[in-house]
Amino acid sequence: MKKFFAITAFAAVTATTASAQDQTRTRTFEGPNASATSTTTTNAETGTATRNRSATNLNNGNTRSSTATRQRTETGSTVDVTQTGPKGNSRSLTGERTRTDSGSTFSGTATGRGGNSYGVTGTRSRDGRRSSSASQSVTNASGETIATRNRTTTRNRNGTNRTVTRTRRPR
Repeated sequence: MKKFFAITAFAAVTATTASAQDQTRTRTFEGPNASATSTTTTNAETGTATRNRSATNLNNGNTRSSTATRQRTETGSTVDVTQTGPKGNSRSLTGERTRTDSGSTFSGTATGRGGNSYGVTGTRSRDGRRSSSASQSVTNASGETIATRNRTTTRNRNGTNRTVTRTRRPR
């Protein structure tokens, strides 16, 4: 097993020096009940990061996988994530994060395993005094808000106070 990691590390270093741009890191896990692999490739020059993961249940052969790509833009970044479950059902998230003076905003679309599409939005902010807030909301195809989450964290001499509220429309 140590030889495998040494060869993988050597291959990654060789590939890095050859292209001087892409950096790839592969991690593997072999256990009595599962095996998993995660490969991450980054390119600081182009601002691209890609991660591919897969895991297999050795008892029944079920496999799960995911692929995520992040691309830096002038105003933030774009993200594209796809997850596939053991029965072949997929879900995905595509969106754009935009930097602001005090944090960031996110707007995107998610598709559930059942094929339903959802709008996803979020904001994050900091006040410059170690306090922060974040909010997310999910809307259905009709534009109705079906879930929200709000977090506020304040820090002062007396410690940290964190408040989280969640709402979810009944099914």
